[in-house]
Amino acid sequence: MSAPDKPAPPVVGKVMPNSIELYWNQESTEDTSGGRLQYCIQEEEEDARKGFGNVYNGFAKSNVFKGLDENKTYRYRLRISNDHGHSPWSQVITVTTTKIPLCGYDLHRAVLNWEVEKVQAILEESVENLVDSPDAFGMSPLMVAAQKGYTSIVSLLIEHNADVNYSNASGKNSMMMACFGGHLKVAHQLFEHGASVDTRDKGGSCCIHWAVDGGKTGCIQWLLDNGINVDVEDDSGCSPLIRLASMNGSVDVARILVENGADVNKVDKFRKSSLMAAAVNGNLALVELLVENGANLHAENEYGKTAVDFAESFGRKEVAAYLTSLMQGSSADGEGEKDPTEPEDVELSDN
Repeated sequence: MSAPDKPAPPVVGKVMPNSIELYWNQESTEDTSGGRLQYCIQEEEEDARKGFGNVYNGFAKSNVFKGLDENKTYRYRLRISNDHGHSPWSQVITVTTTKIPLCGYDLHRAVLNWEVEKVQAILEESVENLVDSPDAFGMSPLMVAAQKGYTSIVSLLIEHNADVNYSNASGKNSMMMACFGGHLKVAHQLFEHGASVDTRDKGGSCCIHWAVDGGKTGCIQWLLDNGINVDVEDDSGCSPLIRLASMNGSVDVARILVENGADVNKVDKFRKSSLMAAAVNGNLALVELLVENGANLHAENEYGKTAVDFAESFGRKEVAAYLTSLMQGSSADGEGEKDPTEPEDVELSDN
């Protein structure tokens, strides 16, 4: 009786990014008189000079080796033992783990890090079309790049047929993101490739509302130059000017809207005007701009409150004093003047 003969090398089964399955069928070497066969699998060390090390020792005829690195080459050999000794080592086999499939997360991470070459590689190598894959917030890679102002990545995504009008669950799209961030070059890129400038989100806001929210004068003027209605309303009836005043926005932005014909006396669904909103926020400079351009001091909201009432209620003393002085001056100017709706006194004669 003798030790087993040199075995055939292990057979490769299922190979994954982090695991390799090996199995061996050595029935021809079975020898009942030699006792039960035991199998040893060795893997070559990372430093090949150190040789091989044991990774399996037992009686099974297969094993899955886990915890491996993706896209890495491994080398294995097999030895069989019985009661009489060990066989020679088998021929070495070489197995390479697969790559982890690329996914939307990889693309979004590369976009966020402004890794242009990596973005291109992912778009070209991925089996699945990932160009419009949403992140956890439902934003496409193009929306993220537009928000960041990454013109080179925007170009690359568009070249790979990214949907320029893709929107998330709230209805926001890449053009809105670009306008909010004030990224005029990105807005031009998107517009040239068919992006809409008047699409509305789920709250009825369109690009100019978002540009106003971001305080970006360049994008606001560009949108107005491309035909956007300066008084377009969102679902609450807010024009861009009312929205700006409600958010205590910039006087420079307000001036652009006014110069482009914004109605300073427009009201929302609650009959709130931009002057009332500016008064609530105590924005004296904006209040002055609106008054200088014809804002009605006496306009009332649905509860009969004027801008000065709001200023006083919220403790905006400067605004309240300014508006009160104007209203008093207006009353004084009109004092003694005849109401044109009253009939004139006619002197009656005896004749």
